[in-house]
Amino acid sequence: MNELEALALALEVEKAELKFYLNLAKKTRDERAKKMFLFLAGEEAEHWEIFEEKFLESLVEKCQLPAVKEELLEKLLVKAENIDSEVDAVKIGMEQEKLTWEFYEKAAREAEHEAVKRIFEELAKVEKAHYELLKAQYDSVMKTGIWMDYQDFSLEVD
Repeated sequence: MNELEALALALEVEKAELKFYLNLAKKTRDERAKKMFLFLAGEEAEHWEIFEEKFLESLVEKCQLPAVKEELLEKLLVKAENIDSEVDAVKIGMEQEKLTWEFYEKAAREAEHEAVKRIFEELAKVEKAHYELLKAQYDSVMKTGIWMDYQDFSLEVD
């Protein structure tokens, strides 16, 4: 996959994740989980802006983005059917964030241009932080690991 294909796929993933978190925020009853899902949706919207503002405009002027192959997109999106509980939602979110951060890391390694590489590296860090947030929520709900009542990690990326 070349970097333009990776960029086009990344845009579709971010859009799908935004919809995913907004849907979870609508469905959950727990206020802390609702706030977390809305926060994550906002983060995904910001990722879209990063692509659009910092990179997409210059690329679109020079070339046409390739069509996204549906089978590749499907591999990067977790099936979010039959979510019966907050635990199910958080586990699916964790799986989705892990797939996305691993995709961004791979896209960064394969990027031909330094600017594209930096964007994918930055987004990989943010997606990993999302995973850690969801993991903390999972640990809180399951009463294992760190608890959401106090922050034991940072959501800020260096």
